[in-house]
Amino acid sequence: MAIDDPVHRPEGSAIMGVSAGGAVELSALRFDLLCGMACRLLDMAAATIRVEGTNKVWHAGGPASKAYVADGHSLVSSIPFGEGCAGRFSLFGASSREFDANDQRLFEQLAALAEEQLRLFELAQEALRRESDFRLLAEASTDTIIRGSLDGVRLYISPSVENLLGYAPEELIGRRAIELTHPDDVPAFMELMREVRDGRLGVGRSEQRQRHKDGSWVWLEAFIRLTLDRNTGQPDGYVTTARGIGHRKQLEARLKHLAEVDDLTGLPNRAAFSASLDLAIERARQGGGKFVVFYMDLDGFKQVNDTLGHAAGDAVLRETAVRLQAALRESDRVFRLGGDEFTVLSDGRGGVGAMALAQRLIVEIARPFAVDAVSVSIGLSVGAACGPEHGLEAGQLLECADQALYRAKKAGKNTVRIYGVDVGA
Repeated sequence: MAIDDPVHRPEGSAIMGVSAGGAVELSALRFDLLCGMACRLLDMAAATIRVEGTNKVWHAGGPASKAYVADGHSLVSSIPFGEGCAGRFSLFGASSREFDANDQRLFEQLAALAEEQLRLFELAQEALRRESDFRLLAEASTDTIIRGSLDGVRLYISPSVENLLGYAPEELIGRRAIELTHPDDVPAFMELMREVRDGRLGVGRSEQRQRHKDGSWVWLEAFIRLTLDRNTGQPDGYVTTARGIGHRKQLEARLKHLAEVDDLTGLPNRAAFSASLDLAIERARQGGGKFVVFYMDLDGFKQVNDTLGHAAGDAVLRETAVRLQAALRESDRVFRLGGDEFTVLSDGRGGVGAMALAQRLIVEIARPFAVDAVSVSIGLSVGAACGPEHGLEAGQLLECADQALYRAKKAGKNTVRIYGVDVGA
């Protein structure tokens, strides 16, 4: 049994092994069994084991016929054990008790068992402390930490998932992340998890949307690391840290908007036009059909700025954008290049279709504009080039459209010319 020994407790010492996280106390060590074995094997009246820095003493008395009375017996032998002589194993018996070399050897073997038991206990305590520290880190982290199996089943999820996705951890343990992944993000995520399952991914990164418990979609950034079995070295699962990146996604969308949208009219700008033209050219090269590039500017716009001011000119440009968009199909796109220059990309049209659309745009812009109770009239000149008929290089198509616009201006403005129809190719 273990008994308190306040007399031998060093001042200020603590009970070794007691943990607020649920670690086993030192009193759980069965040194009392070793003490009992020593008494029986060596015919001792009593045996004790003490551990430095504690208030614990493990004790066993001899057989009933030789009841232990501390004052009636003397110390027969005592052996220190453990790192830094942390423990001491002591035997008590009659002063006439002879203690030979065989007795000493047997006693040393019992002390070695006590030392091994103490060493294993300290290793277990250290493992429990490490587990407690790791759990504290996981549960206090603002990132969500996930442990999963190779087939994607979540085995552990830290509590912060409730702030991230609205679920308590136990609601998601045993389920796969793909169950909550946005359909558009599933293919890329499946490929990532396939690499994990096959043991081909060391560390990976994923951005995806997952459904919140309230039904909304939450953008997540996740870093996933493959884990290996310590004994076999074979993949045995993964660990993921995930965080919300909704604010960053909003900022990225805003920056993309600023980079590709004209502030004044809200139309896509020159950069967006270049990207869209490249895409139309690529589709045509792969057999995606025809398209038309319209190059346009406003007739008489400079006079509006000069006579009514730039605020009135801005109002005309904004209304022009609205009218051009209203005259187009959903698949067509209008862009503002700057100043009073606009372009339109229209898929699936040839020369006849291009002429009809251009005439419709001219009619829309010819209607008077009301600016601060003043009626303003302007016109629209249009030059058009057709792909792939007039080429499948961006610079070449723009040059053709610009030449056609020049001819439209020269013809009296407020009209349209298509390259190759009435302009020399």
